[in-house]
Order: sequence, then structure tokens, then C-alpha cells
Amino acid sequence: MMGRKERGQSLVEFALVLPLLILILLGIFDLGRVYNTYIVITNAARNGAYYGSMHPTDTTGIVQSVVTEAQGSGVNLTSSNVCVSSSGVRGTPIGVSVTFNFALFSSVLPGVDTLTLSSSTEMMIVK
Repeated sequence: MMGRKERGQSLVEFALVLPLLILILLGIFDLGRVYNTYIVITNAARNGAYYGSMHPTDTTGIVQSVVTEAQGSGVNLTSSNVCVSSSGVRGTPIGVSVTFNFALFSSVLPGVDTLTLSSSTEMMIVK
């Protein structure tokens, strides 16, 4: 039989632990979103480098290839997110870098609302 002072103990413990559990769940959710976004920008950079290996002087086409690859994924890339570096000479590498500012749902650290994700890919120019 429970004493009079122990009646609300479980409720108080639950109220103390609940915010921590919610924070952990939001952190796990954000981690999944960050990983998905990183995969999207990595694939977009790879797609841009592939296009650039075939058309090394078409910088606009390379950027458009990156932006098009990310469409429909929830990651909205623009030309300002893409950087292309190339000499345009056959047999040399072309590099495509994609940078994206990711907005977090939960902020474990005070003042940290975004993460900057970036991915780079290099391929040899074949044409």
C-alpha cells in the first residue's frame, strides 16, 4: 500500500523526464533529415560533375544539372549554392561543390539554428 506522500511520484517523474525524451526524439528526427539532405546534395554534386565532364565549358548547364537533380527532394538548391571549378581542358578534373544551410527543428545548443552542409565531387573531363 502506498503512503500518502508517494501518490504523485510517478506523475512528477514522468513530467521531469518527458522534456528530455522529446528533445532526444527531435534530435533523432533532425539527424535523419540532415543525413537525407547530405545524400541529396552529394548526388546533385555528382550529377553536376558528370555533366561537366561531358560539357566542361557549359557552366550554366552544370549548375542547372545540380539544381534539377535536387528538385522534388525537399532540398531547394539555387545557383548560389553551387560552385564550379574547371580549366576546361580534356584530361583535367572538373570540380563541383554544393553548399546548403540546413534549418534544424530542434536546437540542442543555444543559438545554433542551422548547419552548413557541403559536398564536393571531381571528375575528369573527357570531351
